[in-house]
Amino acid sequence: MRLPPSKFECPRCGFGVLPRDEQCGRCGEDLKPKASQPVQVRLTSVKLTRGNDQEGSTSRIRTVETIQVGRPDSSLQVRTDELEKREKELRERERRLNVLSDQIEERSKEVRSESKEPKPSVDMDEVRRRLREELTRQFEPELEALQAQLDEKEAELEEARLKLQILHAGQEMEVVDEAELARITEEILRELRSQVGAPLKVTDPGVLRTHIPRLDEVLGGGIPRGHVVLFNGSPGTMKSTLTYTIMHRAAINGTPGLYLSVEQSRRSIMRQMERMGMPEASTNGKLKVMDMRELRKEMAEHEGNWRELILSYVRKEQEATGFKVFTLDSLESFKALTEHNFSRQDLKDLFDWFKSLDITVLVISENRSDDYDEANQGEAYLSDGIMEMLMKEMTDSRVQRWVRCVKMRGANADNRYYGMFHDGKDFNLALPLANQPF
Repeated sequence: MRLPPSKFECPRCGFGVLPRDEQCGRCGEDLKPKASQPVQVRLTSVKLTRGNDQEGSTSRIRTVETIQVGRPDSSLQVRTDELEKREKELRERERRLNVLSDQIEERSKEVRSESKEPKPSVDMDEVRRRLREELTRQFEPELEALQAQLDEKEAELEEARLKLQILHAGQEMEVVDEAELARITEEILRELRSQVGAPLKVTDPGVLRTHIPRLDEVLGGGIPRGHVVLFNGSPGTMKSTLTYTIMHRAAINGTPGLYLSVEQSRRSIMRQMERMGMPEASTNGKLKVMDMRELRKEMAEHEGNWRELILSYVRKEQEATGFKVFTLDSLESFKALTEHNFSRQDLKDLFDWFKSLDITVLVISENRSDDYDEANQGEAYLSDGIMEMLMKEMTDSRVQRWVRCVKMRGANADNRYYGMFHDGKDFNLALPLANQPF
């Protein structure tokens, strides 16, 4: 890229002109050099006087007429110098621009040559193969167990067929109805599938069944009766929903319970649980939900602080109804009702009082088990069982709810993390698809 030749400017309007132009093309200014103005110089006479001995002749210089001296116009000369200086600057700028233009052209050629080179592509087949191997490794134990159960049921089915053939071997049989045989076979297979997918049956009367798929297996059959169990987790981990579900299903199966909410109102709890598929009417009055407002009405004639009133109400209600499961929601709210610092001794007295009821107590806590300070907060050490619930961040846009039985005294519990899902009506537990986010 080359710039046009440099130009001068008109001294009147600044329009660009060439050095050979005699008149401005815009304003018509005369650009011809002007004639020098005459300079008048007037010399006066000079008289020199000396002594007689050295007296010299007196010289007189006569007046000389005006001498015409021509000089250039100084303003025009200054303007000419400025234009020459600017022309040099423009030429230097033109040279630099030409150099930059050459560099840009070379860089453009390099970029075009680089863009023509093919970029290495991602091997999607290798990615799919690795993902398939990882999933197979994660689910291989469960698949093997299910395959073993299927093989066992198929062997039983084959044995039943052989017995049927032996039974009718000596009898004259008419043509077999193929449609009836297919129907019977389909019923047998349907029954086998339901048995393979169903959890193990627990008949131990010393445990509280949760009636949640796979959770009873994780707990080794259920929650041992008389235990004080903590349900720890951050907001949103569905602690209240899980404990209420356990109590609701226990009430349906004939085990009465009391759910005490220190913060949330009873109306809000019942509306929320009804949307989750657990209406109050389905328990036939065996599950009672109480909030602080209702408790204040019940204990209007009693005196004492909030802690004493709550414990007195629970004791009175147990003697009246004989409930077997009690839930406190939550432990931190209960501590906040006391008029002094809730010490470790106060906490020990509270848990001893829970155990004196000789019932199963579920306590909702907002602290994680690994954050407890044994000197101040001993919930994790005083409780008989801990259910840890957390929000596991798998990726920036995907979060899963995980649950783990940290401990359960007197039970052979599974301490692994399980993914916990709720479809709007029921909880479902499954091993996570991966140990690390991907």
